[in-house]
Amino acid sequence: MGDVPAVVHTPVLLAEVVQHLQPQPGLRMLDCTLGLGGHALALARAGADIVGIDRDGQARGLASERFAQEGLAERLTVRAATFAEAAEDCAKNGEQFAGVLADLGVSSLQLDHEDRGFSWRSECAPDMRMGDGCPETALELIARSSEADLADILYDYGEERLSRRVARFIKAAHTAGQLTTNAQLAAVVRAAIPGHHTRHPAMRTFQALRIAVNDELGQLERLLAVLPQIIAPGGRAVLISFHSLEDRAVKEVLREGLQAGLWADVARKVITATDDELAVNPRATPAKLRWAVRAPSAGARVS
Repeated sequence: MGDVPAVVHTPVLLAEVVQHLQPQPGLRMLDCTLGLGGHALALARAGADIVGIDRDGQARGLASERFAQEGLAERLTVRAATFAEAAEDCAKNGEQFAGVLADLGVSSLQLDHEDRGFSWRSECAPDMRMGDGCPETALELIARSSEADLADILYDYGEERLSRRVARFIKAAHTAGQLTTNAQLAAVVRAAIPGHHTRHPAMRTFQALRIAVNDELGQLERLLAVLPQIIAPGGRAVLISFHSLEDRAVKEVLREGLQAGLWADVARKVITATDDELAVNPRATPAKLRWAVRAPSAGARVS
């Protein structure tokens, strides 16, 4: 697996995650998106025992190494699965936790390794698979999709207003054999969306393709459906989203759960990174945190 990287990505909204999950010795918590283990380590340092889920084998190995280096290996149990699969298995088996964390979206480990094919700057082939269980790459998705289907993906998952034009340019470039790298894909999208942009115009397209390849919204829907079942009475949930589609789904489901009596309390306002955090970790800019507290049950104990 190799050494843990010398520079480890700072997990977003770390203080807020700890504040709202309230880890303590003896409590058992589920980190649905383990990644490099930044959030999980903070919870373990406070005494909590962590079950960490990740579909990415490299991430699972590196997180385990980090825990071992801090002498906290016994506090981490790693499971290889998507977070939806893991949550559904926990619900099926009656497994509950004092806290559940889901830090959604692509990880820094995946973004920073160009061979994973996430970055629009990469000279590697468009891949964008987060790990196990993804049946096709982004390039394969483009190849099999009709122009109309591709336009729908770009509009639904990337909120790209020029989705039809962008899809037409992408399919034409693919047919001409001019779509072998992410950098080429980004250039095609830029050509389809002329003019000055504060962000690269391909970012919405890359987001849409990544979401489609990894079924990210489907995964989130499945997690949210069983979330109250896997949190012990009085336990807590924290979910961090990175685009409006995720945040909208989280907000709506938590609100409906509060009305149904599943939650004792939920975040009334979204929590975002402070200026101090953004100064040292600009990747926290789009992060939106929402929390919820499971409704209590007579005689029940969080453990």
